[in-house]
Amino acid sequence: MKRFAILTATTLFVLGSTLPAMAQTAQKAPTMQMYHLAVVKKGENWISQNTQEGADIRMDIINNIRAAAKTGLVVTAGLVNDETDAEFIIIFNIKNKYEALELVEKAPNIKNGVYKVELYSMFAPTGLVVDPKKIRE
Repeated sequence: MKRFAILTATTLFVLGSTLPAMAQTAQKAPTMQMYHLAVVKKGENWISQNTQEGADIRMDIINNIRAAAKTGLVVTAGLVNDETDAEFIIIFNIKNKYEALELVEKAPNIKNGVYKVELYSMFAPTGLVVDPKKIRE
């Protein structure tokens, strides 16, 4: 149930932020594209962010997400702020699920079990992108 709530909230956020702009630019139906939503959860070797090591790992991940956003691979991402084992949600601008999975599984903190990932495919309006000039450092 919590997974459904997270997916629903993320989808509504993405659609709510893009549909008004799209409605202003065209009266026709929006074109759709495949995106992939990664729910990054605590793994078997998870380290609390209340420790220096855990905080460093989390900042490393945040910096990697920022770098991926600048290349256009990541549409948006954020920290999960509830009582689940989910830590991050990331929406990838990658059309092929296997490429997205390969990218995620290469991450050192996924490989070493600090985090694990659930990957979902979703359709959303084409053009969900982060403007690299607007990414706050």
